[in-house]
Amino acid sequence: MKIAFSLAFVFILSFSCIIPIFAKETFDNDLGLWTAINVNAPITEKFQSRFQLSPRWLDNGTDFNQLILHALLGYKFNKHISFFQGYAWNTIYIPHFRREQRPYQDLIISHSIRKTTLEHRFRLDERFLQDIEGISLRARYRLKGSYPLDKKEKWSLVLFDELFINLNSHFGGPQAGIDQNRIYAGLNRKFTENINADLGYQLQHSHGKGSQIDHLNHFIYFFINFSLPTLYSKL
Repeated sequence: MKIAFSLAFVFILSFSCIIPIFAKETFDNDLGLWTAINVNAPITEKFQSRFQLSPRWLDNGTDFNQLILHALLGYKFNKHISFFQGYAWNTIYIPHFRREQRPYQDLIISHSIRKTTLEHRFRLDERFLQDIEGISLRARYRLKGSYPLDKKEKWSLVLFDELFINLNSHFGGPQAGIDQNRIYAGLNRKFTENINADLGYQLQHSHGKGSQIDHLNHFIYFFINFSLPTLYSKL
């Protein structure tokens, strides 16, 4: 019952954020592909570093639209709590070229209920957007659940919901309030102790500003994840 409750909680949070879109008369749809290569490179048992290369496609996966580079440096307080300082370089190509520089902070809290692993990620983005003066602040919360499907735990069911909220407004830029919500359901396949991959489906609801049309985007989601050996294991 606890396992079912944990996974159900992820879905309840997800749909409570998505359902209001159907109150609007129209919204725009798109199908895309999100991919990423994630590298976890621990420096010591406590100090961690992570890197991500993330190309993305829109228009039924035919148009290259976005490239994001992430670098993070963090500290692992214990097996449940970690903090990271990150930086993202984001370039967008459709409908026209735009770039964004984004320092951010992550607080990650994880715990298990029997076989279910729950992860809470709290993120604060400081967004420096092209042609927008000042800093756009955005808060994000992601609840992620993972449940192994076989005895050897090579296959796992993965669900998550992530809510984005803009904390301030800019003329011609992001407006304060809910920015978007992402729901994901998929599978994780563990190939070795150091390599695994995620494949699934993500639904993204982007809120239009004022009278603008909302966007309901569907993405095929494929991430491959590498964990490198600890650089200084004796420290």
